[in-house]
Amino acid sequence: MDPRDVDEMRSSFPTIFARKAELADRFYSHLFVHLPEVESLFGDDFSKQKEMFAAMLTYCLKGVANSQSLPQARAGLVKVHARFNLGPREMELAGKAVMAALEDVLGNDLSTKQREIWEQAISGVMQMLLAETDTKLAPQC
Repeated sequence: MDPRDVDEMRSSFPTIFARKAELADRFYSHLFVHLPEVESLFGDDFSKQKEMFAAMLTYCLKGVANSQSLPQARAGLVKVHARFNLGPREMELAGKAVMAALEDVLGNDLSTKQREIWEQAISGVMQMLLAETDTKLAPQC
């Protein structure tokens, strides 16, 4: 990612940090609209899952500033999600849910440029997770 894009993305971090619980709520609301079949995976009370989402989001945001932590975040995300056998459709819809949640929470505080950068970053993360999951599921020769 271009350093100017990283700087632009960072400018939205304070608002995201301050509203990460709301962002987690909105993410799951959008996720369950797009993928209603996954809601049953979370049971009746998924407050811990929301906390984990907010924690991972925070970790990933910090990783943008410190690229050394991104491989660890990626490994953690892959490990947690590999058991769900997520395919391209699920990854795409999960990415859309993240973006929709950002737009809900940040609203007009998310500039057009930031929106473009976030879309690119989220798409990249989803593609990376899909590639990692495919590698883990591929038969070993």
